[in-house]
Amino acid sequence: MNKIQFIKFSFVILILPIAYLVYINFFHYKDDWKQRTTPLPLESVKILCENFNLDEKDTLCNGKKIVYGPDFYEIIRDAFRPYEAYQIESSEATTYDEVDEKIGTFSHNECGQVIEESDGFMYFRCWYDLRGDGEFIIGILYTYPDNAVFRINTPMRYDGE
Repeated sequence: MNKIQFIKFSFVILILPIAYLVYINFFHYKDDWKQRTTPLPLESVKILCENFNLDEKDTLCNGKKIVYGPDFYEIIRDAFRPYEAYQIESSEATTYDEVDEKIGTFSHNECGQVIEESDGFMYFRCWYDLRGDGEFIIGILYTYPDNAVFRINTPMRYDGE
């Protein structure tokens, strides 16, 4: 294979898939995630409102608004208080069991394996999908072995807020 054929082949294999993803997300959907998902089912909204003790008059819970998974992000973050973002002691953060009690029914696959950093810090991540369609998956990172929430990640650029 000569150099020109290699460049053409590389272009097709590497650049075209990237261009397609850019096209789908930014030109076709105009980066509007609502076009890639649907509102939460009423049963899911009810579960979340009850589990987070939200008033039935709350705009997320009163049935007058179309509710999507990301609409609950701030409620989840504020309830679980990841100690890294809130700059609190890990003993004040929510634990895995407390998270599981509130959103365990929305678990997306199994939790990941325990990862050990070079400084000895150990953690694992669990994923939660309020809609179940893979569009807004919340990743919650827990310290190991005390299982305290230290970080919450999302694909919607809400990380660390």
